[in-house]
Amino acid sequence: MNSQQFHSDADDTSLLAAIVDTAGSVILGLRPDQTIFAWNRAAELLYQTSREQAIGLDYVERFIAPEHRPFVSADIREVLAGKRTLNFEDDSILPDGSRRTLLWNVTRVVRADGTVQGIVAIGQDITERKEAEERFRVIFEHAQDGLLLSDQGGVIDCNPAALQILGLSDKEQLLGKRPALFSPSVQPDGLPSDAKSRALGAVTLSKGAHTFDWVHQRPDGQQVPVEVSVQHTALNGRRVSVVAWRDQTRRVELERERALIQERLDLAQKMEAVGQLAGGVAHDFNNLLAAIRNAVQLAIDELPEQVVAREDLDVALQTAERAAGLTRQLLAFSRQQPRTIDVLDLAAVVRDLMPLLRTSLPSGVSVRLAADTADARILADRSQIEQVVFNLVLNARDAMPNGGQVVISVWVDHVRQRVLMNVSDTGTGIDEGTRQRIFEPFFTTKPMGSGTGLGLSVVYGVITQAGGTVQVDSELGRGTTMRVSLPLTRGADRLTQAPSPDPAEDRSKLVLLADDEVSVRTTTRRLLERNGWRVMEASNGEEAFALFLAHRDQIHLVLSDVRMPGVDGVELARRVRSVLPEFPIVFFSGYDELEQSDVSELSNVPLVAKPFALNALLQVLRQAVAD
Repeated sequence: MNSQQFHSDADDTSLLAAIVDTAGSVILGLRPDQTIFAWNRAAELLYQTSREQAIGLDYVERFIAPEHRPFVSADIREVLAGKRTLNFEDDSILPDGSRRTLLWNVTRVVRADGTVQGIVAIGQDITERKEAEERFRVIFEHAQDGLLLSDQGGVIDCNPAALQILGLSDKEQLLGKRPALFSPSVQPDGLPSDAKSRALGAVTLSKGAHTFDWVHQRPDGQQVPVEVSVQHTALNGRRVSVVAWRDQTRRVELERERALIQERLDLAQKMEAVGQLAGGVAHDFNNLLAAIRNAVQLAIDELPEQVVAREDLDVALQTAERAAGLTRQLLAFSRQQPRTIDVLDLAAVVRDLMPLLRTSLPSGVSVRLAADTADARILADRSQIEQVVFNLVLNARDAMPNGGQVVISVWVDHVRQRVLMNVSDTGTGIDEGTRQRIFEPFFTTKPMGSGTGLGLSVVYGVITQAGGTVQVDSELGRGTTMRVSLPLTRGADRLTQAPSPDPAEDRSKLVLLADDEVSVRTTTRRLLERNGWRVMEASNGEEAFALFLAHRDQIHLVLSDVRMPGVDGVELARRVRSVLPEFPIVFFSGYDELEQSDVSELSNVPLVAKPFALNALLQVLRQAVAD
């Protein structure tokens, strides 16, 4: 070898040593006994150990994590035995106790004579990459949304949430398949799932990303609504789709619940609006009826018993009573009917009504009471509860055109502290559409002119006003059961009969009568005068109070309408009581406006409902003066 060749070899060796020493990868040489004979600069930096300190150390025992040592030693032996270069990972332990993950390429070193000198290992620090992969794996595996990776051949990978959404137990059930295969034949919009999937795929391909709603179907037939988000990207040079499924089952349930609540709210608002209208109409109508009834009564009183015209007037009076019954239904629906609240035994109320109910039903319809309780006590207005029972029974009668049976059951649920009443029939039943609207005001399935549509809405109004609930259970062809629930009360009966003073005493009494309706005021005055009272009239509250101040020593009682323009009846009562705190006052009105007014400072002010029976009015007036 000449000197030029020697220098060239030396230069090559030095260059190779410089390359090894300056390489970014860790390069180290190990003898067959795993001791270090080569250690580059990158190894020094990574392992925080100089070359001088490292040479001769057992690399595996010094720098490899304990749990990896058996595997690393086995890999080294395989390479020394002639196995080709390996790519494997292990965790190295640094002197400061930290860990780094390296990816190794390992090659056997053989001398010219074939003797194995050891191995050379080239390692890349992949710690950050591994941590990123682990973070992705944790997110992928534990995400609540279904995540999938797919290409033209189908699903490449998926997470457990995707399998759960589809009701699958093994990833192999989904890999290689199109997700649209796990769908019902038709989507909720009526489009076939397969055709819609391909159309959405085309949209996604053109946009690069797309979000849409979809319904999948599990093997057991259960359908699962999901929100699908698709993003196209590239993986190793081929186009793939990243798909996310968000289970919308709970959202759909909430939307359904919200829709139901909104429907109930709309119905409540509609019933409130119609109730206010009904109350106002009934008030005005009752004023007219009061004038008609008073005038008819006056005419009857003028005629001798044998005059035939009295019979015609009696018919008019009865017709006015029927019209008043219709307004009572309107007022009960609008919750503005004057009420007398008492403790009632619901079973006793129904039992008392049975004879009248039987006479109100055709011969083919029977009614039976099932009530063995003695303490079904509720707090309510007796006339309104009677009206509820009548309406429910008559509604059952109309559902049995060919005859049948009505059973009224009353019992007490002491656990829930409720009094329960069922009215069941064997009639035709109710379809779902009718059942949803059955308590709406003016809704009826009867022909035009055959029903007011107020019966069950009145039931709803009365029962709700009494703090109860009413529900309907029915199927076509299987009859109907109306279920009423009312609060149980433990109070004692408060029904008392006020003593009736001698009518002869009325002749010395002066009544200040205030009502803005001329016909009501005039006919009421004439009726009172005919029965011995003296009357002073006023057309409004302002005029009435002026008369009261001028004649308070002569006036014995104020009888006032509640609703009047300007100074209404309540304000008139306040002014009168401010002068004489205990002065007798009686209200009469088309509906119970006292419940809508602040009358906390007014006490012992009875209310007479228009149209009124003369005897009832006289009794209230006498009692007010006597008190």
